[in-house]
Amino acid sequence: MELGLQLKKYRTERKWTQKELASIINVSDKTISSWENNRSYPDIAMLVSLSNTFNISLDEFIKGDTAMVKTIDRNLKLRKVYKVWLLLFLFVIVTSILFLSLYQNKNQWVDRVNPLMEMKIGYTTLPKEVTYNNGERYSLIKSEKGERQFPDDYKNMLVIDGPFGEFSTLSFSGGQSPEGQNYAMVQHKGLYVRRISFISWESIPGIIRDKMNKEYVEIPRHEGSVESK
Repeated sequence: MELGLQLKKYRTERKWTQKELASIINVSDKTISSWENNRSYPDIAMLVSLSNTFNISLDEFIKGDTAMVKTIDRNLKLRKVYKVWLLLFLFVIVTSILFLSLYQNKNQWVDRVNPLMEMKIGYTTLPKEVTYNNGERYSLIKSEKGERQFPDDYKNMLVIDGPFGEFSTLSFSGGQSPEGQNYAMVQHKGLYVRRISFISWESIPGIIRDKMNKEYVEIPRHEGSVESK
């Protein structure tokens, strides 16, 4: 016998209305109506509650309703699958957070997409002249010959990030600075440098200038390192 008919049978035997049964098991009378008309099925917990309410075994209560049993079985299997996927999802999230927390300031590509890190604005003193093509000086002769000369990156630049002397040691590209503007405002997140702007000494906030060298001083460090103090 279908579950809906079973439910209606046991309810009417006790001369309960749908509203009275609904009140006993803490659901709405519309839910009882839906179950009795097989528009939906109660879950396992509610089936146990109903069998206890009617004082019959769960096996007796659902006996004969093959479709309902298959539906419950399928729902249970789906719940197990969802539980596994949820655990995997949580594992990936927790692992990602741990990785992004521990692997900060080690790789510019990771820092670039790391949502746990903030974008900072820092200031640095640049050398007045840059080298080209891996350490060579700019050559007018090569330029006249049409040979391409690429400015080398700025390496291990001491970037002041805050008024209390917080700093980062960064490497980035930018090319030759204009005359009188051999200072840079650097927007960065960890090792990832988003952009720089050449500025004059007077354009730097005074509280930051107090922590900077006006003349460029080479800082020997490992390429791409970052420190904060």
